[in-house]
Amino acid sequence: MSIRAENVCQSYGKQSVLKNLSLELEAGSFFTLLGPTGSGKTTLLRILAGIEKPAAGRIFYDGVDVTDLPVQERKIAFVYQQFINYPSMSLFDNIASPLRVAKEKHSESEIERKVMETAELLRLTHVLHHLPEEVSGGQRQRCAIARALVKEARFIFLDEPLANLDYKLREELRTELKQIFKDRDGVVIYATPEPIDALTMATHVGFLHDGAVLQYGEVLDVYSNPSHASVASYFCHPQMNLFPCQVESRGEGCLLRASPDLTLQVDLKKDLLPADHYLLGIRPHHLFLTDPQNRLTPFKAKVELAEVVGSNTELHLRHKETKLTLLMQQVEQFPVGEEVTAYMDTDHIYIFDPKTGAFLTRTNKRVN
Repeated sequence: MSIRAENVCQSYGKQSVLKNLSLELEAGSFFTLLGPTGSGKTTLLRILAGIEKPAAGRIFYDGVDVTDLPVQERKIAFVYQQFINYPSMSLFDNIASPLRVAKEKHSESEIERKVMETAELLRLTHVLHHLPEEVSGGQRQRCAIARALVKEARFIFLDEPLANLDYKLREELRTELKQIFKDRDGVVIYATPEPIDALTMATHVGFLHDGAVLQYGEVLDVYSNPSHASVASYFCHPQMNLFPCQVESRGEGCLLRASPDLTLQVDLKKDLLPADHYLLGIRPHHLFLTDPQNRLTPFKAKVELAEVVGSNTELHLRHKETKLTLLMQQVEQFPVGEEVTAYMDTDHIYIFDPKTGAFLTRTNKRVN
């Protein structure tokens, strides 16, 4: 089973949202469609599901053109960002509703069995007799997901289903959804602006940029080998630091000057960096406040914000004109304006073309 989009275009008025987009998703994959708000994720999801028709291009399910097939005739399930449930029905009846209106008739005993199996999977059995307004936000969204699962649809579309939940509930549901969908034969397509969703749940990720899929592949491969600075920056939590540099000298290695007070020695042959200027990228977890092995490159920076996220601290720094984020795996407070000495691990630097953003090389071929 697979879904293929072929040369899909979509516009709203004069605004072009999708531009000649092509993509193929294979069976057994949990695919995350990643991109910032306004990048066209929901539009693409709705077109793939059949809720919208593209202005141009075709959609194929298992090689069959379904572009003109109404959504009601496709064996799909769609979960929205909002907690969409029938307010006057119990959770049991909400979950059972797709089975009761299906063309294929189900006996009440079969409906009860399927509902109970799905409710147990999503930890809802103890609240099945409640109305949606009587349960928590997480349980309401679990109910919406259960209603999609009970249909046993081949293709499941989820449009930012965790967006309206608090931090703790999002963490819980990420773990649950990964487990629920890991052995399915169909295709799960999950649209989100949150890179952590893709990093923690998906098998494959596609980064949507300017109406097209800028990069698509297995999660670890896209994370380790971003094809573009936009992918590298966005597909990271927190986002990758990007800053310009100029080549100061070339020899066995190269010296890259990021500022008058920050020169980085990188172990790259001079023929790999023939130009004078580049864009450097380094992930926040490769910046530190200590250097016990005395091998990192130090620089002075001022604290602009110390943000505690879960059990981590995101330290937002400014070095000269460059803003950098440092990720600490501990909770710690820092006064705004305090000057600190930070350290950069030059074994984990990505190098991009400063004009096109295209990936050129990196200082370490191991997974970052």
